[in-house]
Amino acid sequence: MTRLIDVHRHLWDVGWFPPIHLERIAEGQAKSKGGDPKEILERVKRAKTMDPTGDGAVAEMEHFGIDVSIILALDYGLANGPGQDSPTPVEEFNRLTMEACKKHPGKLSAMCGFDPRRPNAPQMFDKAVREWGAVGLKVYPPNGFAPDDKVAYPMYEKAVELDVPILIHTGGRDEAVQKSWPHGVAKVASDFPDLRILMGHVNLQSPFSTGAYMEGLKAATPHKNIYLDICDWQVLGAVDEENIPKLLGVMRTFLDTVGPERICWGTDLPQTAVNSYQRRSTETWAEIFKNLPEWGDKHGIKFTDDEKDGIAWRAAEACFSNIFKK
Repeated sequence: MTRLIDVHRHLWDVGWFPPIHLERIAEGQAKSKGGDPKEILERVKRAKTMDPTGDGAVAEMEHFGIDVSIILALDYGLANGPGQDSPTPVEEFNRLTMEACKKHPGKLSAMCGFDPRRPNAPQMFDKAVREWGAVGLKVYPPNGFAPDDKVAYPMYEKAVELDVPILIHTGGRDEAVQKSWPHGVAKVASDFPDLRILMGHVNLQSPFSTGAYMEGLKAATPHKNIYLDICDWQVLGAVDEENIPKLLGVMRTFLDTVGPERICWGTDLPQTAVNSYQRRSTETWAEIFKNLPEWGDKHGIKFTDDEKDGIAWRAAEACFSNIFKK
């Protein structure tokens, strides 16, 4: 049975989000699906996605056949201006994330999340790794800075010092795109050649049909320290029946361009499995990459077991060599 490492998932709790962030989620759902935003907000707060212990995450992993997950703590606190921080202090919800992972050794590890614009961000990052067991850093430019903004460079320097990878989000559908474009990640990779970088989503946080991932691949190709994190594609249409042949063709292009040692599988759980479509899509997503040669044969595209294992687990082990030591 093929191992499966998920390099991109989350644990949430209500107090880890700024209240305005949850309110906007509720307003968005009300606008798209109808309903009272206040009632929707209360449902959001009680949703199964709120899982500060990690117990729900491990149960989900068992359902999808995922062996190991890397949790990403995410700091939204400075995204909405002064006075809009999370009720739970950023250091505390990072510590709680690491504590949840310690309850599930061998199953969960976590990258910490600190906005580089926070005072003492490098010091908090250092503490999270050395004292709490964080295995890397999640960087989220849509909060209001570019990946190659010099304000973030002390965090990258600290990651090199600590010998841990970082994951930089790329992709979006609105003004966030301007902060998250992959060329900024390429610049960071050039400036920090010893830094292991996961390009989150490979620029795809819009429908699969847009082909936005090709910009991510193009930016990453010259930089051997960039790993491609293909998480979240499954709920953006990539595994819809009519798109699977195209998905397999894209994977063939990715493999031919950068090789299996730089492509990492991921899900972006739990939010990608909160309804039946998302759950079915994630089931298919796991099934395809556990059995990539067989899926390729169905559509006349050749994949090897070595390529399957590279995407499913071996590239993740290389990127997180600080965890998976030889």
